[in-house]
Amino acid sequence: MAKIDAVLLNFAQLPEGKDNLLKQKPEAPQMNTYLRNRPAWIQLIIFGGLTGGIMFVISWLGISLVAQANGLSSMQVMSMHPEDYAKPELAGVMRGLLIVQFFGIFLLPSLIFAYLSDPHPLAYAGLKAPDRKSFYLWGILIIIAAFFMVEWLSLVNQDLVTRLLGKTARQWVEKGESETDNTLKNILQMKSVGDLLESILLVGLLAAIGEELFFRGILQKLLIQACKSPWVGIVFTAAIFSAFHGQFMGFIPRMILGIILGALYWYSGGIIPAMAGHFIYNSGQLILVYFKVADMDSKSVPGTMTWVVGIISLIVVIFLLNHLRKNSITTYAKVYPALREETPFDEEEEKKG
Repeated sequence: MAKIDAVLLNFAQLPEGKDNLLKQKPEAPQMNTYLRNRPAWIQLIIFGGLTGGIMFVISWLGISLVAQANGLSSMQVMSMHPEDYAKPELAGVMRGLLIVQFFGIFLLPSLIFAYLSDPHPLAYAGLKAPDRKSFYLWGILIIIAAFFMVEWLSLVNQDLVTRLLGKTARQWVEKGESETDNTLKNILQMKSVGDLLESILLVGLLAAIGEELFFRGILQKLLIQACKSPWVGIVFTAAIFSAFHGQFMGFIPRMILGIILGALYWYSGGIIPAMAGHFIYNSGQLILVYFKVADMDSKSVPGTMTWVVGIISLIVVIFLLNHLRKNSITTYAKVYPALREETPFDEEEEKKG
């Protein structure tokens, strides 16, 4: 009886007595609505739809602004033909469209998706310091070493297209290539240091930030989760990255560069080293073109020295990436903690990718 009296006494001492307790309703469970908790393929579909919707809106607004800034109508800009891309008087239009592409396709869809996916959107998209400060240096060294390999593979790619494709297929590839080249040539009409700096801003900085956020920060993250394999996701993303540029003459080297950037992001734990590498590579090409050290129209067949330098470059890149891997603390379970039980490999294998 003493125990019962004690319980009743405690109950009576509660605020407003037992009536208040009986009136209380159980709290509704907190629903976690972040996209990261949905299946990876659902996230991919949502990301694709989000990108398409934002691209449509921003493109419509952006084209109007670009047209107005260049004294044209929106209809004139939208009805431009590929041969118009090389006209010097339309260089301002082409530069403006690059900025529209940066915001409409790359930056806004990536940041909005990250905001909907995680309570820490910038970290989710990889915008954080790498796990080790030394990874900045290693990333720069890897890209510098890869420059010669990518140039070698570019010549090999061109040679393979010429040798293996039939006449009709080759003409189709060359037509698409010329359309892209016309755009680049127009944008890269660099007659002064000011023009060079403007090109570095558009083709170097904006491309590095936007493309890395979109392809590595979001798409690669989702594909690794969907495939449950870091390297499968990295390679798949790199193939999409290369195909997006629409240049089959440079598909192989651009895909290899995408793999290097993807591995750099994965092993470093942050996307900034990949952005820095992307910026250095693009800007380096612009500087070489400006000083006429390199030629965009180069279609030469790789010679013996090109092969030697290219293979040495490849070996150095593999060595540096392996060093990065050994010093990396990234694991699949660390990046995708909620999926730890589904991971088909142990932590040491996760680190190796």
